[in-house]
Amino acid sequence: MKMEQKYNDKILFEQVAVGDEQAFRSVFDRYWAQVYGTTVHLVKKTEEAKDLSQDIFIKLWENRAKLSDVENPSAYIYRMSRNLVIDYLRKNVFESSNINYLVSYFQTTDKTPQENVEYKELDNLLNNAVNSLSGKIKEVFVLSRYKGLTHQQIAKQLNISTVSSKTYIVRALQLIRKYMEKHSDAQILLMVMAILSKG
Repeated sequence: MKMEQKYNDKILFEQVAVGDEQAFRSVFDRYWAQVYGTTVHLVKKTEEAKDLSQDIFIKLWENRAKLSDVENPSAYIYRMSRNLVIDYLRKNVFESSNINYLVSYFQTTDKTPQENVEYKELDNLLNNAVNSLSGKIKEVFVLSRYKGLTHQQIAKQLNISTVSSKTYIVRALQLIRKYMEKHSDAQILLMVMAILSKG
């Protein structure tokens, strides 16, 4: 960024900080393309990217009092965009159906050597999440997702009802989701998005 634009943007930020709506509009017009570009690159879906981009500018306005201290507006907006998108992915990428897909994905053998290297960390995270389960919840999940047993077969093997088997699976997916949300970093979230976009 040219020094002159950086200086102008800093003045705009200072004006936004005191509630100048016209200055905020100028910031919006100047940075929309950058914010949207960053967002669509991370979430891969245009409608979600638009919504998130708008949310980013809403948050910028809501936290305008802090903007007078910002030295590099472009870097500030980039970091803010990236952080909000990562938070969004962390809350939304680990849906139950996605976790089922990830489990089956790592059981296939048709990945390239490069993909095996790239996704080893994610595979470890998924295994750690499954290993964090305990008791019947873990037993049922392993039998269902790793051994391929039906709920009827699981019920017979563990001497439980088919309803209990289904309930354990739901609970297991909830716990795995929470574990992965808590322990995933930006790189892992992007890997998940890459895998899901292939599916």
